[in-house]
Amino acid sequence: LRSNRYTGSTGWGTATAVIDNGNAVPFMPQIAVDASGNAIAVWRQFDGENRDIVANRYTVGSGWGTAGLIETTNEIADVPEIAMDAIGNAMAVWQQFDGTHFDMWANRYTASTGWGTATLVETSKGSASLPQIALDASGNAMAVWQQSDGIQVNIWANRYNASTSAWGTPVLVEADNVGNAREPQIAMDANGNAIAVWSQFDGVLLNSWTNRYTSGVGWGAPVLLETNQAGDAFKPQIAMNASGNAVAVWRQLGNAISSIWANVFR
Repeated sequence: LRSNRYTGSTGWGTATAVIDNGNAVPFMPQIAVDASGNAIAVWRQFDGENRDIVANRYTVGSGWGTAGLIETTNEIADVPEIAMDAIGNAMAVWQQFDGTHFDMWANRYTASTGWGTATLVETSKGSASLPQIALDASGNAMAVWQQSDGIQVNIWANRYNASTSAWGTPVLVEADNVGNAREPQIAMDANGNAIAVWSQFDGVLLNSWTNRYTSGVGWGAPVLLETNQAGDAFKPQIAMNASGNAVAVWRQLGNAISSIWANVFR
């Protein structure tokens, strides 16, 4: 697993090993950076027996540290994601098999003390997958994921409160009677407001949907991002600035072509 750092004044540097540990095979690397340029990378790693979630931290001026496990079970762990706040705190999430189904897990990195203990984000009996994570300026986090209840796939969210160092209760963020919902994405502003987007089947087409979380209030009602019924709308992505303005983009089929559409939230 290798990396390269871009500096605004000088451009790209030299590719550097994030980890080089013989027979272990890394997959699915993800990275986040703080306001000072320090970074944390996470990835899935196969050691010939287990699939683990591993992390390493890059410090400006000294480079990469020593990679280490951020979860300790012997079950399959997969699809890690990470987000970081301006002062270097981070949250990683991933899906992990418990012998029956996949659960959503998280571990928090604190700039002053390092990684904590891996924690369950949800306790449903349905399989959870494709987690995404975002942080605000205070280190609060919002995680979203898709989860099957045995009949339908829904989009769920849970919030991490940095002041109490605890996750809350998972909340459904979409109308569960619409149809299977997949591919959630999440973005957060500096004040803790968040916007989630996902694709959802209505029985005929895939549509792109969104819901907004207001800090101190909670989730609102899901609304369509688009009203073009020419073809399926899917693979939505969302980005948000510190003031809460957001732009969503998605792919939409129609008239025998595939187009990229956008919608702006102000």
